[in-house]
Amino acid sequence: MKNQDLEVRVMHYFAENANLQKYWNIAKDCAKEICNMRFNEILSNEFEMPTHADLKSKAAERVPYEFDASDFMQNGPIDFSDLDEGMIKETLHKIEGIYKKFHEAQSMAIAKAAINQIEKLVKNVKNELEQVKNKYLS
Repeated sequence: MKNQDLEVRVMHYFAENANLQKYWNIAKDCAKEICNMRFNEILSNEFEMPTHADLKSKAAERVPYEFDASDFMQNGPIDFSDLDEGMIKETLHKIEGIYKKFHEAQSMAIAKAAINQIEKLVKNVKNELEQVKNKYLS
């Protein structure tokens, strides 16, 4: 099997089995945690958005590394029956490398979603503060 064909089939398999709701929850949790830790900065209008790299590393800590070679061999899209033991090891090593790239891409996507969620939370807090100000101080 060609490397490109292997990569496409493996990435497709990983994408089909991704738990998007779990990743969305990780992004929301990261955003809430940051907004809670920096709430006073938001109130005083001194809040600075964390860098994408910071959020990516925070997300990567929470995205479980779920590659299981034996599970992949049983349920994955690749037929290992014609391969000898050396080829199986080599192929699994390539597949795990592909999974690492996929894991990295997941972390980047979660970081981007967390940034969007932080922006929404900060905007909501500022809007609420403005309403409180108008209600009690105007």
